Amino acid sequence: MLTLAYRPFFQRIKSVPWSGFFILWSVLSMATVWFYQDHFTTRQTVEELLGEQFSPVYIDLIFARIQDITYWTLLCIPFFILVRMTLMALLIHLFFMLTQVWISFKGVFHAIVPAFGFLILRDVSKFILMSGMDVPGDKAGEILRVPLALSAVVSVDAYPVLNKLLNAFNCFEGLWLVWVLLTLAAWTGFKIKKIFFPLLTARILGIVLMWGIGVFYEIYML
Repeated sequence: MLTLAYRPFFQRIKSVPWSGFFILWSVLSMATVWFYQDHFTTRQTVEELLGEQFSPVYIDLIFARIQDITYWTLLCIPFFILVRMTLMALLIHLFFMLTQVWISFKGVFHAIVPAFGFLILRDVSKFILMSGMDVPGDKAGEILRVPLALSAVVSVDAYPVLNKLLNAFNCFEGLWLVWVLLTLAAWTGFKIKKIFFPLLTARILGIVLMWGIGVFYEIYML
């Protein structure tokens, strides 16, 4: 009944080319990264966070490298988004095939592209909470905290890396899941309960993989 009620809306979404959403999300993501760099990743913030560990000269080098990485990241954001959505669509498509849910890769990809907007809202929500607030060096990690995340319920302060994983499970991921679930159900005619488990499993695995890539980057690239 829920799918039938929203079917016309999702059918209109289907008529919008995925490239339109892709361009919109790319522009918004670039603006988000620029805002974060300009307002939160400052020389003072880096010094407050690392001042007791490194000399001022070395902190200058670290800050310069962060700026260089940010500029390159801005240029590569559209590519990163496309790769991320493609890999997620492949993972979901694989789990669908394993559970004998026959939905084309093109259909899965088109369904998840609009849902990427919830992930941008997630990033924006961090800045709304932190805007206008002075963040001490020992609290700098809170800049990356997502509202209504699992980390707010189960906190593992002794293991910041695990806190980042818990932070990845949040209300915006739930909205992403509901959107893709209703979209695929409306477009394909499959019952929600038939596609829910493989979709949920694929998404959880995708989140864990993204967390692992982030940990690897922080350890070996920064």
